[in-house]
Amino acid sequence: MNQLNRPVVLGHRGASYGRLDNSRAAFEAVRPAGGDGAELDVRATQDGILAVVHDPVVKGYGAIAEHSFAHLSQATGGELLRIEEALEILDGQIVDIEIKSDPKEVGWVPSELTSRLLGRFLQSYSGACEIFVTSFSETALEAFGKVASDYPLGLLTTIGADVPERSKAANALGAAYILPHHSSLDAEAIEGAHDVGLKVFTWTVDVASRISELATFGVDGVITNRIDLALAALGANID
Repeated sequence: MNQLNRPVVLGHRGASYGRLDNSRAAFEAVRPAGGDGAELDVRATQDGILAVVHDPVVKGYGAIAEHSFAHLSQATGGELLRIEEALEILDGQIVDIEIKSDPKEVGWVPSELTSRLLGRFLQSYSGACEIFVTSFSETALEAFGKVASDYPLGLLTTIGADVPERSKAANALGAAYILPHHSSLDAEAIEGAHDVGLKVFTWTVDVASRISELATFGVDGVITNRIDLALAALGANID
């Protein structure tokens, strides 16, 4: 994936600094900002549409899983995107699609459902995005892999997670990536993940000195709200 002389830089929910996250404007701004692509989130609506949205509810309206895409789109003033629309905007870029699934959330949709919907969609996807699929849920990744085995998987880890232990879990899933919070990473953790064949992408880091430090540790990619700051910290030249 990475033929650059620096870590990959992905915009967190697009180039979302100063813009609505996971929005058309945020995704359209990634390339002009010099980013290599974007991280985005998907959730299943009541009618089985994969909506690009982080939170489980539309504030003041209701749970994503309990309403049709058309009603949710109307409630958000047309800002809500389908996954195919987001990928069309990001065409040719690297895209980390995160399957959202947490049983504690309002209107929880079992991860297997969202995973199968995404897997079936990507089986017929013919665009040029370089896609990998991530989740905090091992169940979600396992279910996705059964439907669309050609796409690399990445295991997200929570703040404070034991990265060596989670690297073992990622390996057992057949994942290609592990995605720890940046506060969980040091040179040893990154080296250990590399030793078992995993690439390390980290979230969400917006401090220039920390981005530079992670690069010296050998991190493969950073997910950031500040694409401009990240590229500057990595010494990248932006046209």
